[in-house]
Amino acid sequence: MFSESRPAAAVSNGLARWHPTLLRQVLLGAVVASFAGCVVTGGSVRSVETGAPAERIESRPGRNAGDVALYDEATKPTRPYTVVANINVWARILTAVSSRPTRGDVDEALRAKAAKLGADAIINVHYRTSYGGIWPRGRMTATGQAVVFNAS
Repeated sequence: MFSESRPAAAVSNGLARWHPTLLRQVLLGAVVASFAGCVVTGGSVRSVETGAPAERIESRPGRNAGDVALYDEATKPTRPYTVVANINVWARILTAVSSRPTRGDVDEALRAKAAKLGADAIINVHYRTSYGGIWPRGRMTATGQAVVFNAS
């Protein structure tokens, strides 16, 4: 990148002087990083029976997150099911450009929590968006109930 090798900073009279080229590269990197952004998610899973945090449904293997179906409050699965846990997730965006997370961001987080649990689907999914406070970019939350389909 440089035609000759030189240090990032030169020391003169005990003070460091940055080379303009390096300073421009650092600033450009910071600008690019601020536009790239990322989604930060979190949440909790609680057992329906005990209200305690739930890790996995006993005797159920984990699933692929893409296989977990989502049903909003207006639709229900046609197969018989058992509710096993309540799931609450949230998503925030860390970027200088976009101001709020999408429904897809929280859907992904819901599916990941349910898949780890071993659930087949999430029913009664409800979304809420909030703004303000110390995080002005917005936060989207989703809640739902993890279910397993009963054997026919």
